[in-house]
Amino acid sequence: MQHQIYYLALVAVIDRRLDELHEEVGELPEQLRRARQVLERQQAMVNETQNIIAELRAFRAKAHVTIQELRDREQRLSEQQFRVRNNREFDALTREIQTVRAERERIEQELRNSVLKLENLEAILQRQEEELAQAQQEVAELEHMLALFSSNQSGDVVRLQEWRQRLLARIRPEVMAEYERIRTFHRDALVPVRRESCSGCYSRITPQRLVEIRMYRDRIFRCENCGRLLYPEERLPELQEAETV
Repeated sequence: MQHQIYYLALVAVIDRRLDELHEEVGELPEQLRRARQVLERQQAMVNETQNIIAELRAFRAKAHVTIQELRDREQRLSEQQFRVRNNREFDALTREIQTVRAERERIEQELRNSVLKLENLEAILQRQEEELAQAQQEVAELEHMLALFSSNQSGDVVRLQEWRQRLLARIRPEVMAEYERIRTFHRDALVPVRRESCSGCYSRITPQRLVEIRMYRDRIFRCENCGRLLYPEERLPELQEAETV
């Protein structure tokens, strides 16, 4: 019959492999998150520029019609000046003509300015769309890489978690709780004794304590320096041993 420390050592071996699988994915999830944020910003800038261009084009289309209407009105007012009855009516028509002409010239000036604005905005939009395409490609590549890693690892992760769950039934809750507590400080919460030292922090273990660790395998011993749990053997069990437990 195996002791608690053996089953706990198997859990430690499983956790080490799960950690390795997690490290293989590395910072891909964080890189993907940042890339998606960049993509969202690029898309927002493209949308904003497209909206400004659409408004500018709508203004230009409307401006041509408005300018023609103002010209026609100016022409009609000019013709009315020949049919006035007094100077007061003539002066009133003159002021109205000047107002209509000033409005037409203002719109014509805005229309001329809009040509350069439109050219600049279209150039900006082209650069933004290129940057958007690059951001989309980066997100797609990261998503593909993450999906590839996840698919390759999913079977291993499920199998390891099943083995780990079976082992928990053989370990006392208080022992497992202590192991998990130490894991918050040291990922390798349980380490083997090597060359009469803790293989986690390399502190020497007294001869008397070494005897106790090797004799009383039903007890849990901790390194007096780093607090890690100590396994009496030089090497931890093989990962495959967890499958048969």
